[in-house]
Amino acid sequence: MLAGAMPKKAEKVTVDHTFAFADDADLDRKIAAFKEEHPQRLALDGKRPLGPGKVRVTFRVVQAANAKGR
Repeated sequence: MLAGAMPKKAEKVTVDHTFAFADDADLDRKIAAFKEEHPQRLALDGKRPLGPGKVRVTFRVVQAANAKGR
């Protein structure tokens, strides 16, 4: 690597999903179920309210801990 050159940072990969929910507990259950069903490991990145009972959640795709260095 050249002196002063910074390694390239991996681009952040995100997944957006819109949830309709009755209350905070319902939203938490739906987010947990979505993360379990998704084939990639996801971390919550942000929430945007879309009106009463609706929110768009952005998830960040993260590398599984056991896959690092492969």
